[in-house]
Amino acid sequence: MEMPKTIKDVQNAVQDVQESIQDEIASKAVRKSTLKSIQQKKKYRLKKLKADYEAEIREINIQYSNDPERLKAKYAAAEYARNERARARAERRIAAEQKEIALTQNERLLTTSEEVASAIVQGIGVALFIAATAILDTLGIRNGMDFKNITIIFNTLFGVSMILMYLTSCLQHAFTAIVPKIVFNRLSHTFVFLNIGFAYTTYTITKIQGELGWIMFGIVWGLDLIGILFYAIAGKRHQKLNTVLYSLAAVSLFAMVKVLYDVLSTECFAMLMCAAGFYIAGFIFYNLKKVKFMHFVGNLLMLIASVYLFFSLFFIGA
Repeated sequence: MEMPKTIKDVQNAVQDVQESIQDEIASKAVRKSTLKSIQQKKKYRLKKLKADYEAEIREINIQYSNDPERLKAKYAAAEYARNERARARAERRIAAEQKEIALTQNERLLTTSEEVASAIVQGIGVALFIAATAILDTLGIRNGMDFKNITIIFNTLFGVSMILMYLTSCLQHAFTAIVPKIVFNRLSHTFVFLNIGFAYTTYTITKIQGELGWIMFGIVWGLDLIGILFYAIAGKRHQKLNTVLYSLAAVSLFAMVKVLYDVLSTECFAMLMCAAGFYIAGFIFYNLKKVKFMHFVGNLLMLIASVYLFFSLFFIGA
């Protein structure tokens, strides 16, 4: 016959259960800690492998870009022209390309995630401005505004240059090889100058008008054409001067902010000011390439600025 348990036996049993529960909790904590440690090690290892892979790809691209045989083959037509002047020109081109490659490889390498993020932003810009160009043209055709034909023409040119700018910039971020990046970088910056010129023409000719409007038209396009030629020829070799030309072209119209306030509708002027603010912020972040994802933030802010500029042109006939 089973003897009844004493209070002490019950207490011992309860204590055993509590110890068993505590052991199970401790065991789970150890397993969780071990699993977390393994996951962290895995994450670190994958991150290191990814960084090593990107560094290796960059090194291969640099070696390929700097290969003397590739450069000679690229300008072979000039090399074998049996003309001293042609050979000298080929040598100058090779030296210029090597210098630009050296400048590019000295910059901080954008990570794959940064490149993908920036490419997505630029791709969105392409899609938005395909629609925006159609809207501006339709609006220009339907509205009986002054300078209707000029407005339609320059709105179309503005939209097309925006599409091409975002497309070339998207391709620049999509390619890993250095030479295509250099080519698409030059093209995208060229289209930036064209964007400024085509957009500002609508304000100077159709709104400011008169002698003052034509003076501003000449100043804007003078700076734009100098910037385009200089960047097409020199690329990044004179980055500071390129930045000065770009900035002067962008802010030239705002030297007449009082006139713009008087001749533009409230909506048009407000959108133009918002565009200017976002462009300035985007320009600052865009040039902080040493900090991760700041280049992407700059691209995003500039896309927002472009949208505000579109709305400013949308309301220009109001």
